Amino acid sequence: MRIENVVEVEAPVDRVWALVNDIPRVAPCMPGAALTGVVDGQTYEGTVAVKLGPLRMSYKGKVVIEEVDEASHSARLAASGKDVKGAGTARATVETRLEPVGDAHTRMSVASDVQLTGRVASFGRGGAINDVATRLFGEFADCLRATLEAEQAAEAPAAAAEEPAAAVPPVDTPAATVTPGAAPIHTTPVPGSPTQASRHIDAGSLAGTVVMGRLRAFFQAIAAFFRRLFGGRSSA
Repeated sequence: MRIENVVEVEAPVDRVWALVNDIPRVAPCMPGAALTGVVDGQTYEGTVAVKLGPLRMSYKGKVVIEEVDEASHSARLAASGKDVKGAGTARATVETRLEPVGDAHTRMSVASDVQLTGRVASFGRGGAINDVATRLFGEFADCLRATLEAEQAAEAPAAAAEEPAAAVPPVDTPAATVTPGAAPIHTTPVPGSPTQASRHIDAGSLAGTVVMGRLRAFFQAIAAFFRRLFGGRSSA
């Protein structure tokens, strides 16, 4: 019996591919399925409970990842199980293929070849199994959507926290206040700055004042000498 289903998921193909190939994460999305053990990276043990009309079947078995093609986003799984009450067995080969539909949509195609034994096999002839599989697969797709949306919502705050903080404008620093009795603050002026130029001007003015004062004292001494010289002669 062959069962085929196609659904679209609102997420980029890479994100959907990563999810459907992570068996521990995707197993809870399959209605009635539970992962019970991991044999290795390709083999997993679990149970599946299914209701078909008056029958309630609970299979215990394993899933083996037989082939994975990263380039085409396709994979093939082999599942096998036995009803825990001994009412039959089930085997299935499941092929999954993902196709991008735009930048944020993915089309998922799943084709399963199923072989059943026991009482449940009679439901395959009337199409009941196909109807149930289509309903279960629809629930599976809804769970995939919800899982992807929850992951994207959780990543949004983390991405916002990693964004660089906005630059803080510089704050003008007020002029320093000199406290009486405090040690003087010595600064080194930048060459060519107005502060250094003003200091050069002040130093020049101070030197000129000293020189002019000494010159005046010198000339005053000469004048006093000549006054004494000529004044002494006139008195004689």
